[in-house]
Amino acid sequence: MLGPKLLLTTVLAAVTASASYLPPTAEEPHFSEHLSRRSNRTAFHGPYSTQGRDIVDSRGEKITWAGVNWPMSGETMIPEGLEWASAEEILDDIASVGWNYIRMGYAIEMIDQVYDRNGTDVPLEVALINALGYVNGTKVTNEIIAKNSGWTSQTTRFQIWSDIASLAEKKGIFISPDVHVGKAQWCCSHIDGNAWFDDLNFNATHWRRGISYVANWAKQHPNIVSMSLRNELRESWNVTNLYYNWDTLVGNMTAGADAIHAANPDILIIWSGMQYGQDLSALTSGKNILTAPCYKCTAIRDAARRDPVVFNLADHAWANKLVWELHLYRMSEDVDTGTCDIIKAGFYRNGMNALGIDAPLACNITNDCPKAVTQTPVIISEFGSAQDETLFNDTLQNCLKEYTIENKISWMMWGVAGSYRIRSGVQGFADTWGLTAPDWTGWQYERGIEEFWKPWTEAMNVTHVV
Repeated sequence: MLGPKLLLTTVLAAVTASASYLPPTAEEPHFSEHLSRRSNRTAFHGPYSTQGRDIVDSRGEKITWAGVNWPMSGETMIPEGLEWASAEEILDDIASVGWNYIRMGYAIEMIDQVYDRNGTDVPLEVALINALGYVNGTKVTNEIIAKNSGWTSQTTRFQIWSDIASLAEKKGIFISPDVHVGKAQWCCSHIDGNAWFDDLNFNATHWRRGISYVANWAKQHPNIVSMSLRNELRESWNVTNLYYNWDTLVGNMTAGADAIHAANPDILIIWSGMQYGQDLSALTSGKNILTAPCYKCTAIRDAARRDPVVFNLADHAWANKLVWELHLYRMSEDVDTGTCDIIKAGFYRNGMNALGIDAPLACNITNDCPKAVTQTPVIISEFGSAQDETLFNDTLQNCLKEYTIENKISWMMWGVAGSYRIRSGVQGFADTWGLTAPDWTGWQYERGIEEFWKPWTEAMNVTHVV
C-alpha cells in the first residue's frame, strides 16, 4: 500500500499496478451478455470526448446534461427508494422533469466486498440484513422484490445497478457512477474517515482498484459515458499527516485517472477539486501546485526553493476525456454565497474560467480571476436546498439557474431521495432536501418541480438521444 505522504512523482510509480485491476470474475449473468450485445445499441453515439470547453459524441455533436443525484452509497449500497417504487417508476419520474443524466454515488466498499468474497457480489437480502438488521432487512428485501419484478433475494448489487442502467438507457438517460465514499455511509465531513487519500476509510490502493472495476463494468452500458474519480475531497481531521495540498491531489488523481483510462479508454473522467469539491483554481489557472494557495492546505517544506510543478493536461493519455466538476452549497466553507455577482466571480476563479467565458464584473471586486490555461468542460455536479417555498427566494439556487443557462453549463442537483433506508444511524430517515415525498409516491414540493426545475431544465436544451 502506498504511504500517505504522496507527492506527484511517488504516486505515479503505482500507476502500472493500479491500472491492471479488473473484475476478479465475470460471474454476473448480465456481464458477458451485455458486452456481446453492445454493438447493436448506438443511440448514444459513443465514445464521448472533449473538444475545448465542450463534451462531444462520436459524431462531434455537443452534449448538454441536466439531471439529479440518486444515492446508493449508504450502508446498504443499493439505490434508495426501491422499496417504495420500482426502478422504472423512479426513472420515469426523473425523465418527466426533462432530465437526461443521473449521478449515482457509490462506495468503494461495494467493490472491496466483491474481492473479499473471491469475486462473488453481495446478494440483495444479505446487503439489507447487514445494514438494517434481520427484521428490517428481510422486510425491505421483500418490499423491493414486490416492486421490482425479476429481482429475487439473491439478485446482487451490481445486477441491480446494471438493470437500472439498462432501463435508463431505454429512456435516453445517462448514468454516471460517482465514488461518493470509501466506507458506505452518509457523506461528508472532516471526521467521517472518507475525507482524503489514505484517511481511515479511504485506502488509496483499494480506491484505484475499485474505480478500475467500475470502469470495466461500465463497458456493458452505452449510456455510462462518464464516471467520477472522487467526491468532495477535504482535509481529514482524523489523520493529520496526509499532506492535504494540491501536490497530493494531483498525484493521486492522476494515478486514478490512469487506472480508469487503462480499464476503459472510452469513458469520460470527472475530476473534482479541493475543499469539498469547490476549488480547482490551481489546476485550471496553471499555478505552481507546490505553492498555490488553498483553504487549510498543508504547506510543502522548501516549496519556494524547488522548481515549479504545473499540472499540464496535454501530458496525459486521457487529455481529451477529462471533465472538471464543481460543487457549491450555501453552507460551503470559505465561499461567499451572499450575492449572485460574488458567486459568479467565485465560480470563475475556482474553475469555471476553463470554459473560456468572460470574467464576471465582480472580478473587479474580488481581484482574483485569472484566465485558464486550457479550455476544458466544467460541470456542476452537486448543489441543493430544501424543496419548499424557499426555493424561489434562495439566492444561490436562482444564481446557479441564471449562470448555467447563460453559460450552457451542465448540472446535477442533490437529490432525488426523499428518504433513506438508513442515514447517520437512523433508519427511515426523511430528507426535506429530497425531490420525492418520503414514501416516494410523488414530489415533495410539486410547485417546485413545475415552476422551478422543469423550466430551468427546458431552458438548458439538454441532449436527447432517443
